[in-house]
Amino acid sequence: MAACGLAFAACQNPEAKPLSDVSDASKADSLIYYFAQMRGAEYDREAQRDTTLATPEAKKAYVMGVQAGLNATKDNNEAYNRGVFLGMQMAMNFQQFQKDYDIKLNKKVFLEGLAEALSSDSLANPSDMQREFYRLMGEFNSKKEERDNKAATENLSKAAANLKLKAIGENLYGEVTEKADGVQIKDGDEVDATITLAKADGKEIEAPLPTKVKVGSRNLPEPVSEALKSLKSGETGKFATSARTIFGQRSSQIGLEPADVVIMTIKATVAPTEETPKTK
Repeated sequence: MAACGLAFAACQNPEAKPLSDVSDASKADSLIYYFAQMRGAEYDREAQRDTTLATPEAKKAYVMGVQAGLNATKDNNEAYNRGVFLGMQMAMNFQQFQKDYDIKLNKKVFLEGLAEALSSDSLANPSDMQREFYRLMGEFNSKKEERDNKAATENLSKAAANLKLKAIGENLYGEVTEKADGVQIKDGDEVDATITLAKADGKEIEAPLPTKVKVGSRNLPEPVSEALKSLKSGETGKFATSARTIFGQRSSQIGLEPADVVIMTIKATVAPTEETPKTK
């Protein structure tokens, strides 16, 4: 596939010349082909986290959407093209807002506000507008937080019951699956840990995970610290928590909803020190 990008014309014509002999136009084709391949790879990585994007129908729809965007602008009309760009941004923002807050924003109101701002003889005070905007967003965020908390608690409770896990702490359930005779892990311990994460359906969650941690450290999510403290050195445990508890606002970056259940499998060994004997 990369060779096809190196001389795009050669993919269409078996007798095409090598890249060093082709015209600048063919070099431009290769350049944009490479760029498209990079964007395609980005889409595939996203589709690994969100399987609704991985179907042939979704991929076809994606290409059609890109084509619509490419055809949306006009030559030599910067104002129109800026408007198209803002319109596409707002369309995506409207969809995300409805998903996050369960509220459908009114496109007509947005356009009326924009037109009024552009036609007014005197601009409104930007500070006043920002203050009102963030005041209202604060109200929406508070309601969303309450809704996410309730959903996360309910989902986690059901998952823990299905897995027969016992409550360990707030928003954390677990059990020891492989016992050992090591020392009890406590705050401040340096621990070698093997941690795997999965959704409730068993699908692995791709997230950067440390292999050496300090229990109770501010850099370590609280449910991980609490899970470790329920283990002895050398033991393995299975735990359940919520995405919002372990990842907070970063949940969406990992392809999770705040109320999703996260299953942690942790094998932990206290790093040997002069005071701590090695686990047999």
